[in-house]
Amino acid sequence: MNTTAILSLFFAALVSLATLTWYQQQTVIRVPSTVPMASNAQGIIPVVALGVFRNVAAAMDGPFAKTPFRMVAILDIMTKPTEIQYNPHNFATVLYNLHPRPKVFITGAAIDEAMTAESITVWESYVRETKETDTYVINLNRELMPGGDWMTHIMKKLEARYGKV
Repeated sequence: MNTTAILSLFFAALVSLATLTWYQQQTVIRVPSTVPMASNAQGIIPVVALGVFRNVAAAMDGPFAKTPFRMVAILDIMTKPTEIQYNPHNFATVLYNLHPRPKVFITGAAIDEAMTAESITVWESYVRETKETDTYVINLNRELMPGGDWMTHIMKKLEARYGKV
């Protein structure tokens, strides 16, 4: 496959991803004032999440309000078409292209152990190659959330790592 064909496929995938992301976000209530407008916003701690469904991670917009944390990308395993679902290549593409660069990676509790390990390997490679500092992984795969309140659980972990926000 020549370079032009590869670039055409890449840009077509980006357009499809943007369209699908917009469509899916219409089902999640978002408060525009909690979403950073500038890609170089100071004090923002960008978060990337992997879950079975996008709406679960998108629900963190509420707890992230009035904190420096922002969900900047969500990968899942259920979105159609399958070409834009989580896979190691897609995850690496997202990580290396976001600005500001992600600092936190959250793997969902429903992601199986093999995929969790695979995604953490991709994350660690990204951190190593970009020399990103003060990064953090929240692996919910083997954790029990007290009372099933995973949002509070995640916020407590982030506060323990980055200080009370």
